[in-house]
Amino acid sequence: MAPPCQVFPASQLPTEIQLDDGKRRKGGKIDLSACELLSMVQYDCQIDRPELANSPVRCWPVQRWFRRCRDRKGMFTVETTMWEGRTSSSDSMDREPRGAGGLREQPGGA
Repeated sequence: MAPPCQVFPASQLPTEIQLDDGKRRKGGKIDLSACELLSMVQYDCQIDRPELANSPVRCWPVQRWFRRCRDRKGMFTVETTMWEGRTSSSDSMDREPRGAGGLREQPGGA
């Protein structure tokens, strides 16, 4: 099971990444926009009529964005989907991007 993840408004993300476990990160202020930008596509799928065995399954792409930053302890990854101000792909039937700002420390600093 993944460790719990902090959740906060996207507007606070640049401030929140300055802290690691409630303490100020060492190595100077981190400029989130200067961190490496990464993305991945996940799919949100729903069965039209779950009570029917042959019911079609419909899936919509959900674009997620991340920034990989470095402090003195090593690398850490931050989900920035809402902060980036981007939307999911145009063929996603106008679904909004999912996810909020959240920190995910990578084990071993990699």
